[in-house]
Amino acid sequence: MPAPNDTAAAAAPGWLPTLHAAMLELAAALSPSIYTADVRDAVANGICSATARAAPRFLALAGLLSLVIVHIVVVTAQSYGLSQFALSTVIRVLVVELLPLSAALFVSLRLGADTAGTTADPTRGPCAHNLAGVVSHFVLVILLTTASGAIALILAYLSVYGFTPWGLSAFTRTIGHVFDPLVLMALALKTLLFAASVATLSGTARLFGLLIAIETLMLVAEFF
Repeated sequence: MPAPNDTAAAAAPGWLPTLHAAMLELAAALSPSIYTADVRDAVANGICSATARAAPRFLALAGLLSLVIVHIVVVTAQSYGLSQFALSTVIRVLVVELLPLSAALFVSLRLGADTAGTTADPTRGPCAHNLAGVVSHFVLVILLTTASGAIALILAYLSVYGFTPWGLSAFTRTIGHVFDPLVLMALALKTLLFAASVATLSGTARLFGLLIAIETLMLVAEFF
């Protein structure tokens, strides 16, 4: 039976090429000199195509999920006399924790296989094709996280206060209480890490474990 150290050493090389390739892709995406006219066209087309394929379906699902969770939390809190905590709880659960992870997983599952199954355009070369996939996935995760969070906030307000502007003051105070500087920094960093992971590791078995690890580290940073 191999020793634990031997097992870890044998598993490490499997991660090293993946991480090396991911870092090279991120470095290329952040290098202005690589964005020639053909690359810019490929990236713009990739972002538009990815958004058109993924955004309507995900935002519809996110809106439905948010509506269900908001209704369950609000009704349950009211039944126990804890309605004052319902709104802040649902905002933290949805906007800070659930929706960013859902957006990352959706982009990876919905578009990762499509990107892996496509071939590079010979008129533009593999560089434009690969960079378009990396940038489009990165942008799309951030876009879906932001848009779904806004939808969740709107649905939460309507579920608690209804179609009236008189709850805006209390709602704004609740949002300010939930999104303190630490939570905002953790949410922004987590979204960027999710986007970078999906952009460089879509379609790999290691992506899910990496996303869970990032989520766990952010929770530890927020609460401890």
